Amino acid sequence: MTKSQFNIKISKDLLIRVKRQAMMSGKSLTEHITHLVTKSLSDDDIQNNDLPSVKKIKDLEERLLSLESIVSNREYLSQKLKPFTNSEAINCTRFMRGVFDKEFEKRNYDDKSEAFDDFLQSVEVYDQLNESFSNRLKEIMLSDKPSPWTGKELNELTGEDKCNCSIRRGLINWTGKIECP
Repeated sequence: MTKSQFNIKISKDLLIRVKRQAMMSGKSLTEHITHLVTKSLSDDDIQNNDLPSVKKIKDLEERLLSLESIVSNREYLSQKLKPFTNSEAINCTRFMRGVFDKEFEKRNYDDKSEAFDDFLQSVEVYDQLNESFSNRLKEIMLSDKPSPWTGKELNELTGEDKCNCSIRRGLINWTGKIECP
C-alpha cells in the first residue's frame, strides 16, 4: 500500500489528547490516526451497538415496545381485574417458559443460564425482583420440571397490575414480541 501525506488543522487541545491516546495505546501518532479513521469508515462500525445513536434508538425501541404493549391491552386493563387463580398461574407459567425456550433456541445461547441472565436484565428494567422471586423465576425457566407459579405468588408479584407485571414486560422487551396476552 502506498502512503500519502495528509495535513489537517486541529486545535492544540485536540492534538494533545490524540497524542496522549496514541502513546497510551502504544502506537505512533500516524498509526493511531490511521486506526481511528479506518475504524470510523468501516461498514461494521455502523452496526456497532456501542454508538450513542444506536443506543438511543435501542432505548426508544424498548420504550415503544412497552407502550405498544400497554396500549394494545387497554381494553383489558380498563376492566376490573380479578386476582390470579391457580389455574391462570399454571397457564402463565407455561406461557412464560414457552416464550423463554423459543427465544433461547432462536438466539443460540451456549446454555440456558446465560439466556436467563440476559432475560433477567430485561425484567429488571421494569422492576427489581426480590431474591425470592428472582430465584423462583430462575427455577421456572431453567428447571426440567419446575413447579408452576401459584396464584398467590403472581398476585404478590404483580399487585393490582396483573397485565403489566415485570416478567411479562421483560419477555416483551427481551423477545421484541408485543403480542403477549
